[in-house]
Formats: sequence, structure tokens, C-alpha cells
Amino acid sequence: MRHKPDTDLSEILEHIDPELFLDYEGVRFKRTFGSSGQQLNIKTCPRCGGNGWKVYLNASSGLGNCFHGDCAGEPGFNLFSFSRHLWGTDSSETIRRLKDYARDQGWVAKRSTSAEVEEVTDFDMPESIELPHGGRNLRYLEQRGIDRDLARYFHLRFCHKGQYIYIDGEGRRMWQNYDNRVLIPIYDLDGVLVTFQGRHISNDAPRKYLFPPGLPGSGRFLYNGHNVIGCEEIVICEGAFDVMATKIAMDSKVHLRSVGQIGTFGKHLSHGDHNGQDQLGALIRLKQHGLKSVVFMWDGEVDAIKAAIESAKLVRSVGLSAKVALLPEGKDPNEVPPSVVVDAYERAMSCSDVRLLRELMRRARLRESKPE
Repeated sequence: MRHKPDTDLSEILEHIDPELFLDYEGVRFKRTFGSSGQQLNIKTCPRCGGNGWKVYLNASSGLGNCFHGDCAGEPGFNLFSFSRHLWGTDSSETIRRLKDYARDQGWVAKRSTSAEVEEVTDFDMPESIELPHGGRNLRYLEQRGIDRDLARYFHLRFCHKGQYIYIDGEGRRMWQNYDNRVLIPIYDLDGVLVTFQGRHISNDAPRKYLFPPGLPGSGRFLYNGHNVIGCEEIVICEGAFDVMATKIAMDSKVHLRSVGQIGTFGKHLSHGDHNGQDQLGALIRLKQHGLKSVVFMWDGEVDAIKAAIESAKLVRSVGLSAKVALLPEGKDPNEVPPSVVVDAYERAMSCSDVRLLRELMRRARLRESKPE
């Protein structure tokens, strides 16, 4: 983590994963699930000494309680108070040890603040509200695992009723309806808003996605590219929600939080623009800022794997290391649990790896054997 001498306790605790911390300290626990998500059920309470598996800490926040009778009336735990009782230290010594632990383990905090962006453009997005709004997020996003912090990070908006107004090729004033859609702003590497997409919150909508006429095609840009400048490694996904799902997965593992995520808006990597105003040109710019390697993580279909292999070869031609990750057949990152995304990333293979080619052939044969 980026350690500062004056880092306060709340910042330190944000850098500590409760589960990994308990493992490191040799605390006996087991994983359970409760109404507030995954819980860490601890055998022995460090405060009262009760050893009947009656201590529970939330796996994400580290907040919890002991339900042993000897702890009745005592306040709940956070990682600070739990550690203080575990070590038998006073407050200042506990903070020092937590600070040393975080530094020594090299924790990287989840990046919850987006790079600075420029919203002033020569076009107007449909009337919409920023998310979260009034501290509340959209249920559609929450159901996809995108919490308020992520909605804010990606600058998502919601259009209840609104239109995009544009002038068509014949000079006529036209409009495009964006009612009940999540608006997904798209920025270039400099953080300038260049276009957007609208995703309907109902899967029954005849057109799930809308793209504004007259604006640059999103395939020229890398979604979330402005947030990965300085990253040495990135995962290249397809759509915006795949990028969000992959960030959720990477953030779930402390050692992967330095890995960036971008999207190409399709199973392709645009290239060939003589001014470099395309996706390959953007990757070359990222390389100038320290990018060393990429992992393609498009869906698990045969055609997507073939396209990823070809794109990986293209990326290697400009001096970047490139691998291909295999998701389950027919699945995108936003259709599988975070653990599956992490596993695919960690098992990614070079585009010339014989294991990758064998798996591609196996999936191709399986597809051919299925009845039409």
C-alpha cells in the first residue's frame, strides 16, 4: 500500500482484509453466511475467552460481535478492538502493529476514486441523475453487485425519462428515447467524455443497449482506460458491465487490486488509424505510462477465444506481453461469480500455449457435436 506516516486508523483498516488477517495471526475460524453476507465465525473470543464459536466478524468490514454470555453488554468488535484484545496491547501499540502489518504485507487499497474527468462537451446527454442519488443506488445495479461506490467510480447515471437530441444527415432535428436506462459515460484516456451508452434496466426491452447517433463509435475507445494509466497489468474485457464485474473480482483479492480493467465494446481490438486514434493506439499510450502486460478475458465461446488469440498476437507486436483467460463456455465475466473470474485470470495462458489451443479445439468439437 502507499503508506503515509500520518495515516489514521480508519485508513489503515481499509487496507486490511479481515480473512487474511485472521489467517496471518493463526486465529481459528470458519466461513459462514448471514443476512449481511459472508461471516467469519471465530472459535475463541479474545476478550472474554469463550471458545464456543460464538464470535462473528463480517468478512468485508471486520465488524462483529461475541454472543458468549461473558461478553454480554460489551460493545461490538472492529478489527482494531479485536486486535487490541488479541494482542493484549494498548491503543497506540495496537495502531502501530496494525500499521506495520499493513505495510509489511504490501496491501493495496481498493481504488474507489475515479481519475479526474471532464464532463464539458459539445453534446448533451439525456436528462438523468448521478448515481448514487441521495445516498441511494439503483436496485438494478445492486442486483448485479455494483454498489454505490462502484456506481460513483464509473460515473453511472440513471435516466427515468429523457431523450438524446441530435441532427441527422439531412439536417433534421431527431430524438432517441432513453427512458429507464442506466447511462454509461465513456471517456478517452485524458478523461474527456466522448460518448455514452444506455442500458435498459429490463431484460425484456427490445433493445437492451442504445448508442447515440452522430457521436464517435465506442469501439474507438477503451472503456475505463483513463482509470488504468500507470497500471503495469490490465485485464481486457468486452462490455462495460464485464469491466465492472472484473473490478469487483480483482478487488476481492488484495494482491490483485493493482491490476486494471478496461473494455473494448466487442470481441475486437480496433487498429489501423493512421493517427493512432484507436484502441491499439490507446494501449501504446498506456505502455508509455508503464503498461507491461494484458490479459484478454472475453467470453468463453469459441469465436471469442479465437478473436482473443488474434488480438493478443496484435498486442505482442507492439511490445506488450499478452495472455488469454478462459471463462466457462458461453459466459461473460458478469455472468459468473468473482472467484471464477479470478481463477480464469490466474490461469491465463500465452496465445501460443499448446494447452490453450487444445482447449479451443475441444470446445470447437463440442460445439459442432451439439444439435442445431
